[in-house]
Amino acid sequence: MSYRGRFAPSATGPLHLGSIFAALISFLDARFHQGTWLVRIDDLDTFRCKPEYSDVILETLSAFALVPDQPPVFQSTRVDAYHEALHTCIAQERVYTCTCRRNDLPRGPYPGYCRHRLGQAPLPDTALRIDTQGLVTDYTDHYQGPVAPENPGDFVIKRRDGLIAYQLACAVDESLDQITHVIRGLDLLNSTAMQQWVRTCLNQPTIMYGHFPTIHGADGSKLSKQTFAEAVDPHRPGVTYSNIAQLLGCTHDLSPEASASEWIHYFQSLGDPVQFLPKTPHLLADAQAE
Repeated sequence: MSYRGRFAPSATGPLHLGSIFAALISFLDARFHQGTWLVRIDDLDTFRCKPEYSDVILETLSAFALVPDQPPVFQSTRVDAYHEALHTCIAQERVYTCTCRRNDLPRGPYPGYCRHRLGQAPLPDTALRIDTQGLVTDYTDHYQGPVAPENPGDFVIKRRDGLIAYQLACAVDESLDQITHVIRGLDLLNSTAMQQWVRTCLNQPTIMYGHFPTIHGADGSKLSKQTFAEAVDPHRPGVTYSNIAQLLGCTHDLSPEASASEWIHYFQSLGDPVQFLPKTPHLLADAQAE
């Protein structure tokens, strides 16, 4: 199958410097491999996601010349597919009811307190976990090389509030969209084993994962919506791209006022992102916004 990559922002707020960087790297990786680049809006969490944020995200990507090769897809339209995958795992007797409260659990992998319910019919209004006995976490990352993330233990695939959990939904999405390469920030490295385990349970083939450095603010924390990173200005994409080029240590002749298309052409001229990305866990920005 030919290369198919994606960028999957959550619809919980506008894009900031870190998320534009993530979109750019996944876009450049797809383009370098003559592949298809898609956008998926992760809006499954109805408590946190808002339709207006989806609109802002797509408008901002367009302003930054990061236009997907196919119309965007939305997790909220795929609930039936997620539940079908959940029932497949239940039928395989891989799933069990968990009545543990988060505050009562020790730090680290889930210790399996409720695993004695494995194979029993799930109870209503409870979380469901998937049995991960046999899971192998080590793999070769497209950007990091050989890695061995911590074993997550039996993780939640349906939340107590009834929502399908991120790890199951994301694994199903990659299958539905026929994704071959998941290129994303290093902060999501530990999700790989969980998502690949779901794919294994659903008899889906292994795909390539690649995790690049994330951008951290002056205080050392990763730029994110949770840390209130300031939104990028869609009217001045060149300023953001100029900041990214500086973070990467790239030499160029472009002005911050150059168009988004000119900047995209420049970044593509750098070649394989694996080669020009710094070999560090994260990049340090002087400020959270331009």
